[in-house]
Amino acid sequence: MRVPTPGTGEADVAALVEAFLADPGPTSYGVLSEAVRVLPGFLVEVLPDDLARTLETSSPEDAVHELSALMPGALLSPSAHGALALALDRAGRPDEARRHRSLRHACLAAVLASGSGTRDEPWRVLRVSDEYDVLRHLGRRPRGQQLVETGATLLDRVEHDRGEVWFEVGSVPVAPS
Repeated sequence: MRVPTPGTGEADVAALVEAFLADPGPTSYGVLSEAVRVLPGFLVEVLPDDLARTLETSSPEDAVHELSALMPGALLSPSAHGALALALDRAGRPDEARRHRSLRHACLAAVLASGSGTRDEPWRVLRVSDEYDVLRHLGRRPRGQQLVETGATLLDRVEHDRGEVWFEVGSVPVAPS
């Protein structure tokens, strides 16, 4: 499958989302992640407690409006897509809810397919909050986290109730010469 090259417009991101949903693997996830990371409204973290608070305190339509406003900055956040799917279900919009559930599932599957969760083959994520989405998906309870610099790559080592897993969280910034 040919993955479109990212541009800078929303239409480009929309095409990348469609390519990702058509083939939700590490390659299309990586290309879309890079496009999302450079969006002007990119959210570095998406906090599940904030999403849950919106779902609890807002009417279904207000929750849909508030959670939709996070996009495209929260694109590829499993928590954001899951919360939006729930809000859309509550608002009686099952087709849109199904799409966001598909995005949530595709994000988790792509991360898990990106490696083995070891130091040598870490899972690649867009945000640190995505690490916790993966751990919740796997039924693991985090106990500690440590950022580890390995050459040009930043890894997160996360201890959990059954061991540890590793995530690649980005590149080490290089100082201009």
